[in-house]
Amino acid sequence: MNHEVTIRYLGGVEKRMRVAQDQTILEAAEAAGLPIVSECQSGVCGTCIGACTSGSFEMGRVEGLSDVEREAGKLLTCQTMVTSDCVLELQYPLGDNAAQLLSGEGRVTHVERLSPTTALLRIDASGIGDMIRYKPGQFAQLKVPGSEQWRSYSYAHPANAGNQLEFIVRLLPSGAMSDYLRDVAKPGDAISLRCSKGGFFLRPVVRPVVLMAGGTGLSAILAMAESLGAMTLAQPVTLLYGVTHFDELCKLDELRELARRQPKLGIRTIVARPDARWIGSVGVVTDLLDAAALNDGDVDIYLCGPAAMVEATRDWLTRAGIQRAGLYYEKFVASGAGLRSRAARQVDVKSLDLAAIARAGRGTAVVIGGSIAGISAAKVLSDQFNKVVVLEKDGQHDRREGRPGAAQGWHLHHLLTAGQQELERIFPGIIDDMVREGAFKVDMAEQYQLRLAGSWKKACKSGIEIVCASRPLLEWCVRRRLDSEPKIDFRYNAEMQDLIYDPTTNTVIGVAVDHQDGLQVIPAEFVVDASGKNTRLPEFLERMGTGAPELEQDILNCFYSTMRHHVPPERRWTDKVMVICYAYRPNEQTYAAQYYTDSSRTILSTSLIEYNCYSPPRNAVEFQAFAKRMQSPVVAELIDGLEPASPVYNFRSPRMQRYRYEKLRKLPNALVAIGDAYTSTDPVAGLGMTITLQEVARLRELLAKHAPQSAELPKRYYRAISKIADGAWFVIREQTLRFPWVKDVDKKRPFYFRALNWYMDRLVELVHDDLASYRKFLAVIHLVKPPLILMTPPMIARVIGKWLLIRLRGRKSLIERNFGTTVAAPASELPHVQTAPR
Repeated sequence: MNHEVTIRYLGGVEKRMRVAQDQTILEAAEAAGLPIVSECQSGVCGTCIGACTSGSFEMGRVEGLSDVEREAGKLLTCQTMVTSDCVLELQYPLGDNAAQLLSGEGRVTHVERLSPTTALLRIDASGIGDMIRYKPGQFAQLKVPGSEQWRSYSYAHPANAGNQLEFIVRLLPSGAMSDYLRDVAKPGDAISLRCSKGGFFLRPVVRPVVLMAGGTGLSAILAMAESLGAMTLAQPVTLLYGVTHFDELCKLDELRELARRQPKLGIRTIVARPDARWIGSVGVVTDLLDAAALNDGDVDIYLCGPAAMVEATRDWLTRAGIQRAGLYYEKFVASGAGLRSRAARQVDVKSLDLAAIARAGRGTAVVIGGSIAGISAAKVLSDQFNKVVVLEKDGQHDRREGRPGAAQGWHLHHLLTAGQQELERIFPGIIDDMVREGAFKVDMAEQYQLRLAGSWKKACKSGIEIVCASRPLLEWCVRRRLDSEPKIDFRYNAEMQDLIYDPTTNTVIGVAVDHQDGLQVIPAEFVVDASGKNTRLPEFLERMGTGAPELEQDILNCFYSTMRHHVPPERRWTDKVMVICYAYRPNEQTYAAQYYTDSSRTILSTSLIEYNCYSPPRNAVEFQAFAKRMQSPVVAELIDGLEPASPVYNFRSPRMQRYRYEKLRKLPNALVAIGDAYTSTDPVAGLGMTITLQEVARLRELLAKHAPQSAELPKRYYRAISKIADGAWFVIREQTLRFPWVKDVDKKRPFYFRALNWYMDRLVELVHDDLASYRKFLAVIHLVKPPLILMTPPMIARVIGKWLLIRLRGRKSLIERNFGTTVAAPASELPHVQTAPR
């Protein structure tokens, strides 16, 4: 049954659309050409949030919403199916095209059969009005005239002001668009378009590039090559083009002209099944790859073509031992390919031979999730097990940028000193690897410009080194370490659907994953859940009869917005690598961090953060305006006039949460949770990855002492990591519970809360001028030392001594000067004020 959904944009504009029974709101909106801002489309980032003010709907369990927001009728359009007519309100206007989505009608101007299997289609879309903007490699959706079917095709050229579009289309023996182009199409035909989509596009050329096209995949690759025509390239670009039959070759004259205009562009062509007319190379496109010419793997490779070509290229790189290459691809899939099931499917345990599965699983461990937590756990498990299977729901990701399953990857991350130490123990030499790949190794006090309690902290040498690296660079370096591990089997596009549990032994003996023929059972002796905040483990435990753990949470509604900019040489910093503006809570609710993504200092990443934000910036103009709302004008000034190097990436972290597994009386054997699947904190604190690596360290210690299926192992594991979480939550809550709007805040604040606030404020004032105290402060921030070293008698004396000296001189403290807050001596009546987050 179809339902009508009315979308109300900010400003009062309303649009109506029909939503089918098997469609999400976002899918229906894109089909109707109505813009809804979205990012990950997996319920993680929270970007596509809206509010249902009328009607009913069903939504899967998603991390991108807090419980408070759900109760208020908010939803994520990428995960929501309506069960009645609905009204949806969005907190942004329609007029400035929030989702950068254009729709309208064009006219066919030219149709040409280039070969029996290839057609050239040209469309005049000037009637749409606005310029159709896209990056070389992206695609448009075309509606097959005379039908309700849409097909996706890559642009064969860069964007132009006249909206003259060209597509190279594969003609199938039978297909809606193929039949139209072959038998019916003529100039003047009206054709509907939706523009533009896709995450496959040419990035800045900072190292050698290989462009690979298979068949009509030349369309996207040609657009990339044409965009390079007028550039002054410092790096070589090689275009490899392969087809099956000679007749399928096209655009050869244009390719030769491109090579003539661009000296750095080399072009090679190959035909798999040639006839007498072909005198060039024979074979498949991967035969043109040359390991010696790939710059020792320091190369970016772009592929567009059939799925078999993409997989063949990936296999070729693996066999050649090339691990450093960045791999970007767009592979053809059948029209109408279905979406993954949104609800976990269950195994019929009664039909399984549990004893046989248990025997088959001996010596095998399974890790659910392939992010930092999963990768690190897999490496540790490989020391104890003969085989480790890592299940990653994303496709293979061989590049240094964010990915759908880790939508937070585009944003600011910090691997603290304690985390770096643990990572180095797991992967010896990894810090040097990161530095070689562009990470900074610096003295934080000297190379970080920090704004604390409303004032800029003076730079100084602290002796505390930190490795500053973007999350994609870090994950890329760590992930490559597993490529040479024979015991570890990484399985991509593999989402765990169910756990195999033997109630007679209270043991998890395997997992079930999606398979072409249903569900496939992977036997295991030990299972680690590293699936992140969207973990299904509590649901599984409830169904097993062991009981779900208590969920402790603080609703924060933290919204990240990040954008990258090109930095010309004359505007590059030389005295620092990062600028951070910490908020003084509760007076300030915004944060900002700006840092170079690598040591080339060519790309500046800016993360702007706000609490209780529902209308984040969606384009460069809005991002600049958002930057001006930050605590210091420096944030906006540093990006003013810079050329954007990315779109705006948004990500919501609605809460910090913790599953209290340590309180469960009955824990299944051979199963533990790790990372965000166990606890996730306020992301501004920057503790997440470090806590995870400390959990991995505890797991390694316990596996060395206990058998994998020992009943003691999970009990001792959760007791150990609960102490890690206790310390982190104590430090972070000193900050988060200063916000009066946090749900149940009065119940959560301990009796000494205001006294603690007063002391921490005075401590931050002290570290502005006292280097010895600042070193201890940084050691606690980086989890190298416990928080209690900030409360020893000598430290208390220094903190209170400075405050008394200021009082005796009749002066105001730093916080009083910056925020006009009057504070008194530590007592229960102390005002509710705060300092920089840790």
